Amino acid sequence: MQLNHLYELSKQRMAFKSMLSETKTMLKKIWDNLSESINQIYDWIEEQNVEENTYLIEMHNTKNWLDKVIKAFIKKSDEGIKKIKSLIKIQSNQKESEFKWNNLKIHELIKLEGHGDEVLTVCFSPDSTTLASGSMDNSIRLWNVKTGQQKAILEGHSNLVYSVCFSPDGSALASGSVDHTIRLWDVKTGQQKAKFDSYHEDIWSVCFSPDGTTLASSGCEDKSFRLWDVQTGQQKAKFDGHNNWVLSVCFSPDGNILASGSADNSIILWDVKTGQQKVQFYGHTSKVSSVCFSPDCTTLASGSWDNSILLWDLKKEDQKFKLNGHTLEVYSVQFSPDGTLLASGSVDHSIRLWDVKTGQQIIRLDGHTHFVYSLCFSPDGTTLASGSRDNTIRLWGIKLEK
Repeated sequence: MQLNHLYELSKQRMAFKSMLSETKTMLKKIWDNLSESINQIYDWIEEQNVEENTYLIEMHNTKNWLDKVIKAFIKKSDEGIKKIKSLIKIQSNQKESEFKWNNLKIHELIKLEGHGDEVLTVCFSPDSTTLASGSMDNSIRLWNVKTGQQKAILEGHSNLVYSVCFSPDGSALASGSVDHTIRLWDVKTGQQKAKFDSYHEDIWSVCFSPDGTTLASSGCEDKSFRLWDVQTGQQKAKFDGHNNWVLSVCFSPDGNILASGSADNSIILWDVKTGQQKVQFYGHTSKVSSVCFSPDCTTLASGSWDNSILLWDLKKEDQKFKLNGHTLEVYSVQFSPDGTLLASGSVDHSIRLWDVKTGQQIIRLDGHTHFVYSLCFSPDGTTLASGSRDNTIRLWGIKLEK
């Protein structure tokens, strides 16, 4: 099979090189003929009596024809040149990336065990020293990343915990649960600071704004998501626009945009200040379970139950790449802190890392024995955490050797 593939590839290369050579010869011939014709026209103009109306009309028609044909030819040529340059650029980027990622070393550091049921969500503290996890056992646990030891158990929810998120300063942790509540916890003491009324809906996702003053939450009842004032616990805004449950919400790193992924298969970008929709992305054929902004705010990643990941160009408001590789639903997507890597976790039990620049899969990580629900990179970029239906959390060491 490998030999047949190489033979076919060699045939295609030879055919392409032959086509390029023939094209070069043909263009040279066309240019030579065109140059000769132009010289003849120069001579003809000098010889003719331009005062005669017939020649003036003929010259005008010839000029218009040449102008139209030459411009069309130049336009088509430019399109062909751009395609060739694009092909060269893609190949160059892939070679550069392959060389770079050959030096990427990833290994499992430790397996964290303690939860009595499925681990649905994981999140690193801003200083990368603590990991928070939420589970179907209704508890939240805080872990020492360096030692793997459990630091605290935060108890209060009466049903499974779908989402946890550290505040930007690391002093508080937000949690969302199927018990219809959002809770804020003091990370230092492990005590509950506040409880927000979610109007009797399961909470699927919580996310702090970059300045820490606002908390976004999404639920499954009214197809909307809400913003909360962290200080007062009061609802600040309610965003309506989806036609089904909102499964994931995420603030852009600059705090100006909110992204929401929904069971209606779409993603909506919202202006945080005005509450207005900026754009709605369609591309997935099933529920959008996870959305995440790149650190530089130029790209949005979305993971879906259609087994795919889409990367969206936020400037052009268009799809950049479709990342195929997972064989079952994608539950989580996360950018690395430097924005070069995207991690994805799936029902197929695997974690995959992707090159954001090329859309190519770099590596597949196997270790979990069941669904991978949640992923999170440490802010220092050295560790990836994964939470699974196998009741465990795994920490993966990441190092790019020079």
